[in-house]
Amino acid sequence: MRPVLEIELAGDPDEVMERLRSRLPECPRCTGISVGRHAELFVPEKERRVWSPWLSVTARATSDGGSRVKGRFSPHAHVWTFYMFLAFGIVFVAMVGATWGYAQWAMEVTPWAWLSLPICAILGIGLYVVSLTGQRLGADQIEHLEHALDQLISEEPGGGRDPADTA
Repeated sequence: MRPVLEIELAGDPDEVMERLRSRLPECPRCTGISVGRHAELFVPEKERRVWSPWLSVTARATSDGGSRVKGRFSPHAHVWTFYMFLAFGIVFVAMVGATWGYAQWAMEVTPWAWLSLPICAILGIGLYVVSLTGQRLGADQIEHLEHALDQLISEEPGGGRDPADTA
């Protein structure tokens, strides 16, 4: 549901994040904040939409002395919280419907509460389709944030990976 990005780099994770922090104010593609080995990168305010992605970045040391930068794209925290609220609500209603329907069936009453199960399945599929639509609408911004991250953490100024090399 939330795309992930991993980049292997030579050098200490603290150095990588310090490089990101020092270059972030001049970055035309994104804004953000960084503390320690974590950073949040956002689409510039004037380009932000409901479906605009945020990129959470964490740097960790690897066993070979390098660092692994892991990023996870997600919508704004308010959008993600609302999405999860709806998802848990659908699951809760399905569980109540299944339990109530079983109780009706056990009492030899028509288990009409089981009708909530296909309704919840349709709502769940709809919610998933909405998330895929948001990802599709934000695909260009995801690419911009990924390219910005490459430029921010690359060892040579203005460098980074070729966006065509991303998986």
